[in-house]
Amino acid sequence: MKIDDELEPLTVHSYDVSPPMNGLIRHVPKAIPDSYAEDFPSFSVFETRSPWEARVEHEANVFFDPKLLDMPRDVAIGTLAHEFAHVFLKHTGKGGLLEDHKADALACRWGFTEEITAMRQDSGPPTDEEI
Repeated sequence: MKIDDELEPLTVHSYDVSPPMNGLIRHVPKAIPDSYAEDFPSFSVFETRSPWEARVEHEANVFFDPKLLDMPRDVAIGTLAHEFAHVFLKHTGKGGLLEDHKADALACRWGFTEEITAMRQDSGPPTDEEI
């Protein structure tokens, strides 16, 4: 599978999403500052039904639920940026709430402050159930 230039310079191994999800997802990597790109770990992206809107497994597999497409765009983008931040930080889910707070903070440094704020207004603060 060839990933086009919109995800460059990030290294994506697998990318299996619908065209509508593709349009939503591609907004986030394009907005991540170049200074983070060289340290961004390689990862894979999948679209699948889940009890969560999004999740990262094994540090490098990102799963997005199609229900993201039904959310307000700023909430969905905040969710995507939050999950990409988990990938960048190589979070394993074992760090508890601290990992979620760090992912939110990094996404804000990337320029997604309004989207993270919208996401948190929609879903509330991180909880142990998210881990």
